[in-house]
Amino acid sequence: MANEPMPAKEFTDELNSQWNASNVTEPNYIVVTGASEQLRYDLNKGDYIIAGPGSPEIQEIPIGNHKYGDRIYAVDLELYTNDSRQRLYNLMQEVRRICHARRHSLTNFQRVTFESFSEDMDENVNVWSGTIGIELENSSVLLET
Repeated sequence: MANEPMPAKEFTDELNSQWNASNVTEPNYIVVTGASEQLRYDLNKGDYIIAGPGSPEIQEIPIGNHKYGDRIYAVDLELYTNDSRQRLYNLMQEVRRICHARRHSLTNFQRVTFESFSEDMDENVNVWSGTIGIELENSSVLLET
């Protein structure tokens, strides 16, 4: 049996390799690997993208007689900047650009879809943040029996 792909890690690797710094300065990346993990980041050193599993993390949708099915993996990206609201939107735009440009280019996934963006703004502390929902999909894969 093949190893199960690690969606958040693979997607941040793709962002890192495809980021166009002339559009917006590349952020630092953190991939969440456990619920009890301590997150530490310093916005004085740059912007951050924190990647982790979405909800539900994996959906499996059987096709026909359940021998094959579609697998959809959810990844949430949390964006943080203390620069400006415009910078937050520029970061989101670059992630969206990469999703559209590389929609069929990941090794372990057939399709990348930019699903959503929601802003979580608290100007009182001069930190702008938002969450991007990404879906990574494999269609018509053999389901284990």
